[in-house]
Amino acid sequence: MPSLIEDVILPAERGSGIAYRMRQMGVDARAAESMAVQEKIDEVTSFAHGLWERYVLDDEMPPKVINVSRVNYLVGQVLNGGFIQFVLNSQWHKGFIADVRSGLTAVGASEHLAVFEGAARVIDDAYITGGGFIDNDKLDATLDQLESEYFSNARLSRRMRQSVDDSWTWGDRWECAQMLSARYIAGWKNVRRVAAEHYEAELDKLASAVPDRAARRRAREDTRPWEKKAIDRLVAEAFYSDIWYTAFDTRHHDGKTVWCWSFTVGKTPGQGHHQAIFVDGEAIMFEGRTNKIVARRPAPECAPGSAVASNAPDLEPGTEGKNISLLIANP
Repeated sequence: MPSLIEDVILPAERGSGIAYRMRQMGVDARAAESMAVQEKIDEVTSFAHGLWERYVLDDEMPPKVINVSRVNYLVGQVLNGGFIQFVLNSQWHKGFIADVRSGLTAVGASEHLAVFEGAARVIDDAYITGGGFIDNDKLDATLDQLESEYFSNARLSRRMRQSVDDSWTWGDRWECAQMLSARYIAGWKNVRRVAAEHYEAELDKLASAVPDRAARRRAREDTRPWEKKAIDRLVAEAFYSDIWYTAFDTRHHDGKTVWCWSFTVGKTPGQGHHQAIFVDGEAIMFEGRTNKIVARRPAPECAPGSAVASNAPDLEPGTEGKNISLLIANP
């Protein structure tokens, strides 16, 4: 069955490209190429996010766009916090995991798929027989063995059709999947390049195919916690863009232990960590785990005596138990 939207539109290309500009500035050739690859991928994931903002569902978007988006998410999470971060932040959602497999297959990242499948067996076993408790030592040992086998110089050299030697780091080897994604994108047909000033309007045209946008808009807003709406305003105030939620944590503030909402901001997940708390009638956003306040604004929902329910965990903050992560759903 065809997707609701089959067209792909991307911003008009800009001159000589980032790789050339970075090399001219003296940046290492491999690092410059990595930036160029990520730039291509970010164009695609931004297109997907633009449709999502217009209430287009994932299975209504072009499958090739979702393929790139899922591989990008996997690699970004692994490089930012290891495979376990990907497991926790994806909540090991069955449909999402299936999309990651499809994405790795589509871009031709067979070695990365083999590593993923081996790690997935450990995770699946933990959910089936261990009640969801993951043996991190077992997972790490499994990944070490799989990466040593499938990310070897010889295997990746054949896959990438270029020399991969001992100078390639662990991160470089994971980023090979991104390089394959960029090649995958380069082979797409019927991609329209649109001038920046017309790009948002073209996204609006594509999204006009959604028959019930008003209902979807209401449903999304109705189900979103008031805290997320407040975080939207905090992030906008601090001049950031996209928000990717991770997990609840605790903070000590003004003599109290309170729940905080952890999230990253930027166009790529993991670009910048922040936390927000809601206490005494105020929403406060911090830069990561530091005490640096990035933005703050009134939040009457959490004022003393307010009847508005909190959407934080129904536990006393700090009593959730060792090695337990309480995830926050996206969006």
